[in-house]
Amino acid sequence: MSDSDTRDQKAGGVGTMPRPAAPPRRPARPRPPAEPGQRPGLPDGVRLASSAPSVPGAPSVTRGAPRRGHRMPFILMLCVLLGGALLCTLLISTTLAAGSYRITKLQQSVDALARQRQTLQEQVAQAQSAQVIEQQAEQLGMTEQGQLRFFDLKTGEVQTDAGSGAEQAINVPGYTP
Repeated sequence: MSDSDTRDQKAGGVGTMPRPAAPPRRPARPRPPAEPGQRPGLPDGVRLASSAPSVPGAPSVTRGAPRRGHRMPFILMLCVLLGGALLCTLLISTTLAAGSYRITKLQQSVDALARQRQTLQEQVAQAQSAQVIEQQAEQLGMTEQGQLRFFDLKTGEVQTDAGSGAEQAINVPGYTP
């Protein structure tokens, strides 16, 4: 045992055992070189079709990092779209705020008109009372008549009591007292 193992055991730790040796690896088999157009692992006689015909002297196309020239219009388009979305959001927000302000103002005017209507209804109710009507009639110079007076058209006299003579003069057909 090593010195660190004995220290671990004395301190109450867990001792470790040495690892067994790993089995020896087999050497890799050499593979035959692949022909152009044939993938390793495919059966003999099977070839992959090339995507582009090879033309001698033609420049080869390699894929690398995209060029900046193609990226710039895309970035500008994104900036324009984001700016347009921001302007639309600002326009909608402003319109909604103006509408909210107008709604609040109209609600306040409705409340004021409701209070005014209630006040007018109370004034009308007070003006319809008998006491108020009597006071206004006195202010206009109207006086209360104590007795009723009747004018007799046949004689041309004014009588204070119609009496039984008025009842006898009324002849209603079909009425028998």
